[in-house]
Amino acid sequence: MRATRATRALAALYEARPDAALSEAEVEAALVEAGAPVNKVTVYRMLDRFAGAGLLHKQVDAARVTRYARAPQGEEGAAPRFECDDCHRQFRLPSGSAKVQSALKQVLQALATAGHESLAVDIAVHGRCAECAHPAEEAAA
Repeated sequence: MRATRATRALAALYEARPDAALSEAEVEAALVEAGAPVNKVTVYRMLDRFAGAGLLHKQVDAARVTRYARAPQGEEGAAPRFECDDCHRQFRLPSGSAKVQSALKQVLQALATAGHESLAVDIAVHGRCAECAHPAEEAAA
C-alpha cells in the first residue's frame, strides 16, 4: 500500500479513534476535516485495501450501512461491539474475558476440525445507547 497523504490520514483517523466503527461517509468527512479530501470511490478503495490487509474489519449494521472498525490485533480475538438500534452508532466493547476468548477459540477449533475454513467471529450486542434511552438526562448533563 502506498503511503499517500490520504492513506496516512486514514491510518491516523483510526489511530486517534481506535474504537470507532465508521461508515464511508463518516470517513470521507473526517478526511476532509483532516485536510486530506478524497472522493468517495477513493475512500471505498482505501477502506477495502485496509480491510484486505487485516487492519480494518468490515461489518454491516442493522440499517445495512457498511462500517469499518479497527481489526483486532494479535491475541485480542473477537472484538465485540454494541450497536444502538435507534441511532445505529457502534461502540467497541472492552475485550472479552479470558473465559470468553477461550470459548470462542474452542468454537473455531471445532468448526475447523469439521473442515470449515476462513473462520472469523463477529459479536454484536444490540440495544439502545444511553443517549437514546435517556435523552433528557444527557441534555441536562
